[in-house]
Amino acid sequence: MNTVRKTTISAACIQQVKIAQKQLNMSDADYRALLRRVAGVRSCTELDDAKFAAVMAEFGRMGFESTANRERRLEAQRIGTHATYQQRKKIQAMWNKWRSREDEDGLNRWLEKKFHCAHLRFLARDTAAKVICALGHFKPKDGTN
Repeated sequence: MNTVRKTTISAACIQQVKIAQKQLNMSDADYRALLRRVAGVRSCTELDDAKFAAVMAEFGRMGFESTANRERRLEAQRIGTHATYQQRKKIQAMWNKWRSREDEDGLNRWLEKKFHCAHLRFLARDTAAKVICALGHFKPKDGTN
């Protein structure tokens, strides 16, 4: 009997599991033991949404915190002048879409030239809104870079 394997979690979720394993400095044996104990699977590719949530909760108890969660937690502690994590992610995504590839250096050069900001992480919150507006007016490239 042929069994069709049910689609499991997304590639981004698998990547998040691997990032947690690396940040927690887990050996492969410890990582596999955690998967068996928490989710009853041998590999993260076998996780479904509920088992993924359980594994990530266990990683959380062990001290792992995703970048997005860390940024949200720290947002309240920051002085309200820096661009939010969401603004920075949106700006980078809009730039990459316009360039048709990842180009952090190009974005930083453009920010320096147009907004006098040396790096995206130093961008002010009110300037970030202007940058998003400006990027929204960029015309798509014709496939030539």
